[in-house]
Amino acid sequence: MRIEHLSKNYGTETVLSDLSAEIGCGVTCLMAPSGSGKTTLLRLLLGLERPDSGTIADPPRRWGVMFQEDRLLEDLNATENLRFAIGPGLDKARAVSLLERLGLDKEGEKAIRDYSGGMKRRLALARAVLAPSDALALDEPFTGLDEENREICLQLIRETAAEKPVLLVTHDGDDAAALGAAIIKL
Repeated sequence: MRIEHLSKNYGTETVLSDLSAEIGCGVTCLMAPSGSGKTTLLRLLLGLERPDSGTIADPPRRWGVMFQEDRLLEDLNATENLRFAIGPGLDKARAVSLLERLGLDKEGEKAIRDYSGGMKRRLALARAVLAPSDALALDEPFTGLDEENREICLQLIRETAAEKPVLLVTHDGDDAAALGAAIIKL
C-alpha cells in the first residue's frame, strides 16, 4: 500500500500535510506524540474518512481493526463478542485457542462489563486477529496491559505480521523496537 501526498484538515487545523509512505508486509508503526494525526491517518487508510488531497494506492480490501476504544458489547461474554463481530464464519476452535493463549479462557460466561481494562484490550486484539482480513490496524494495542500480557500480545502480533501487513499506531518507541517494525513518523 502506498500513501502519496496525503493531507487532511479539520476546518483550519491541518492534521496531516503531504504525507507519503509505503506500507508492506510485517509490522509498520505510525509514531508521533498524542494529537499528531496517527488515528486520523489510520481512519483514512480504513476508508472511514476521506483525505483532502493525495491518494492511497493498493489499499487492503479487508481490515481487522483494533480501535483505541475497545468497542465491545458489555453484556456479552468473550465468545459472544467474537461471534457477534465475526459472524457465522468464526472458527470456534481457533477462537478458543486464542482466548486461552491470551489468558481469557477461564472467564467463561463472565460479561465483558466485569473484565478489567487489560482483559478488554486482549479481547479486542483477539477480535481483530480472528476477523477475516488482508491487513491489521491496531491503535494503541498495549494500553492497560501488564508486562507479561504485553509480551504475549507482542508475540501474537509478530506471528500475525508474518502472514499479512500490520499497521500499529503508537507513541512508544519500545513497541516498534520489540516488533522490529518499520516506522512512519508523523
